[in-house]
Amino acid sequence: MNWISILASSTTRSRLTRALGLMALLCFLLTPMIRYGSAAEGGKTITLGESLNDDQRRELLALFGSGSADQILTVTEADTQAAMRGITTQIFSGAFSSTALTCRNLGDGLIVRTSNITSVTPGLYAMALVTAGLGDGELIVAAPSTATSLGLTALTGVFKTWEIAPCESGDTSPARQRLALEELALTVEIGQALDNVQGATNIVIETQRTIVTDALVDGAAISQVIAAQEIANGVSIPVDLRTKLVDLMTRLAAEQIDWSTFAAGWSIVQNPTNTEITMTGDGIAIRNARATATAEAGAMMTATAEAAAQKTTEAAAALTATALARGNQATADAQATSDALATQEALNRQATQQAIAAMTATAAAQPTATPVPPVAVVGQILKMEGNKIVVAPNGTDNDPVTYELGEKSAITREGKAADAAKLTQGDRVELSVDGKTDVVISLSAQAAPESLFSKLRLLWPLLLIGLIAPVAFWAKGRKPLDPFMVKRLHS
Repeated sequence: MNWISILASSTTRSRLTRALGLMALLCFLLTPMIRYGSAAEGGKTITLGESLNDDQRRELLALFGSGSADQILTVTEADTQAAMRGITTQIFSGAFSSTALTCRNLGDGLIVRTSNITSVTPGLYAMALVTAGLGDGELIVAAPSTATSLGLTALTGVFKTWEIAPCESGDTSPARQRLALEELALTVEIGQALDNVQGATNIVIETQRTIVTDALVDGAAISQVIAAQEIANGVSIPVDLRTKLVDLMTRLAAEQIDWSTFAAGWSIVQNPTNTEITMTGDGIAIRNARATATAEAGAMMTATAEAAAQKTTEAAAALTATALARGNQATADAQATSDALATQEALNRQATQQAIAAMTATAAAQPTATPVPPVAVVGQILKMEGNKIVVAPNGTDNDPVTYELGEKSAITREGKAADAAKLTQGDRVELSVDGKTDVVISLSAQAAPESLFSKLRLLWPLLLIGLIAPVAFWAKGRKPLDPFMVKRLHS
C-alpha cells in the first residue's frame, strides 16, 4: 500500500467531501447575487407585430433604441389568437403593437411606457406583468404613429420573449400567464363598457393590492373590495362583467402565487399624460435583508470551509507521515521476500540439475535397442491398390503379402527408374522392405516372360500362309481341259 492509496481512505474521503460540500453550498447561496447583478447588463428583447410594414418597423426600432445586442422576435395574429383563445371573443384583425423589454435587478420594480396604444394603460400592463411573475423590468409598448393599436398583442409578445430570453429576477408559469391575459382582457372590456379604461385599471390594481396584502380568498370579501373601488372611482361595473371580475380575482387569490417583493404591496408613480408608470414592490427591504443574510451566510460558510480545509491539510500531513513509515516497512518486507525468493530459486536450480543427472544415468543404463534389418522379398505382383502392392512371394506355401510404397521408395523397371504407375500385374519383383513398417525401401521389377501359347500366337499367320501358298501355286500350274461337244445319234 503506498501513500496515495492511504490518502484515498474512507476517513480522508469523508473530510474532503464535507469541505467540498460546504464550498458548493457557499457558491449556491452567492449565485443569486451574481445572477441578479448580471441580468441587467444584457441587451433588450424586442417583439414586432407581423402586420408592420418596413417603415413602421424602422420607426419602432428607433423608438426602442435598438442596438446590435438586442434580440428581435415577430409576433403574429395566430400567436395572439392562440394565447387569447377561451379568454375573449374579440377578433384580432392585425398585429401592430410591439414591445421592448429590458431586465432589471430583483426589487427594482417595473417601468412601463406606452406610445400610440389606445385601450391598455401602462398600469394595466404593469399589473398583468406582476400577476404573471415578471416584477422587475423596463417595458415599452408601442404602435406606429400611422396605425394605433388596442395593445392586446403586446402581452403575448412579452410572454413569447420570456420563452427565449427570460429575466433572471422573474419566475413565471403558464398558469400565471393565463391569469395575466384574463386580467388584461377583462379590464379592457370593463373599461370599454364604462368608457373609462383608466378607472377600470384603478379598480383592478387596488383590488389586487388588497387581495395580496390582506391575503383575501373569500369571494364575498373580494366583492366588497370591488364595490368600494367602484365608489372610489365613481363608476358602476355592469353586472355580468362584475361577476366575471369577482370570479377572476377569487381564482387569482386561490392560486399559490409567490408575489416576491410585491407581497407587502406596491408603490405607484404615474406621469400626467398617463403614458408611463413606475410600480415598485414594498418588499424591497425584504430583498435587501435577504441579500445581507446571504452575504453573512456566505462569510460564515467561507470561514467554515477554510477551517475544514486546514483540518484536511493537517490530516493529510499526518497521513503522509504514516504512509512514509508504512512505506519503509513495506520496503523491508519486500527485501525479505526478495531474498527468500532468490534462495528458493537456487534450491530449485540445484534440484533440477540433480534430476537431469539422474535421468542421464538411467538412460545410459538402459540396453540399446537392436535395429531391425530390411527384409528381402522376391515374388510376383498380383495387383496394385493405390500406393500399396500385393506380392506373391516365391514358393507355393507363402500367402500374398501387402506392402506400402512410400514417397522415398526407389522403383526401377527393366533397369530404368520408374514410378508405381509403371508396375503391372505379373511383373517379377525384388523388394527391400523396412522390417518395422513394411514400407518398400527399393523395388526392382522385370516384365513376366511370355508363355509358349503367347509365342505360338505369333506363328499362326505364318502357318496360314504356308498352307495357302502351295494350293495357289498348284491351281495356277494345272492345264485346262479341251472343250468337247455332245452329239445326238439318230437311230
